[in-house]
Amino acid sequence: MLHVEGVRRTYQPVKGMLRLLARTATDVPVEALRGVDLTVQRGRILGLVGPNGAGKTTLIRIIAGLLDADEGRVLVNGHDPSVDPNAAARALGLVLADDRSLYWRLTGRQNLEFHGALYGLSRTDAAVRADELLAMIRSDGHNRRVFGYSTGMRARLAIARALVVDPPVLVLDEPTRSLDPLAARDTCDMLRGLADGGRAVLLSSHRLEELERIADDIAVLIDGRITFLGSVEELRRDGDSVTSRLEQLLESDRLYGSYR
Repeated sequence: MLHVEGVRRTYQPVKGMLRLLARTATDVPVEALRGVDLTVQRGRILGLVGPNGAGKTTLIRIIAGLLDADEGRVLVNGHDPSVDPNAAARALGLVLADDRSLYWRLTGRQNLEFHGALYGLSRTDAAVRADELLAMIRSDGHNRRVFGYSTGMRARLAIARALVVDPPVLVLDEPTRSLDPLAARDTCDMLRGLADGGRAVLLSSHRLEELERIADDIAVLIDGRITFLGSVEELRRDGDSVTSRLEQLLESDRLYGSYR
């Protein structure tokens, strides 16, 4: 289970001589998150949606322990990343937008075995786990170097890499953003299967139809605040589709233009 409670994060402007080296767009503090609460249960997919700049990536990086929150706490399967980062890291599978955790001059199999070794698996166990994951993603190019993979194959391999130690929580930041429709569909079907297998999945996406098809719950994040949090069925009112309801929510906050 993934639990986020009262998380706040403000980016402070760079001061002094560091301003000569840093690229900043503003000289005033920016409130990225303003008290975010959400929970993702095992066996469910929570779709996280919001305009560009809403705070989605900041939230994901705090969940992953890559950023510290100013206030609030995060529990990844009961582990607080700020208190026990190693336990939290083993409980979390992370796929960031434009994931760069793959080594392009290694084969798909070598990538998975290497990450298994990083997590302390023996050579034999890492090889066995690599076989399991390659079968799961239906990769027929596991002995080919990753720079020769298609975009869809790399996306599936990145998810497999996140599952090397079989984490109970999976967090993904726009994993289908650069995929064609068929590759995106296959990736979403994989995520649905992972959730049905008992994982808690947090999926950030700009593809509203995608979330309508595979998510169980939806969180709408706008200007650092959760403006809606509920089940997909709650969004289906008066016969409207989930996509239509999400568009209405976003348009009501005058930020719908980010999705055009």
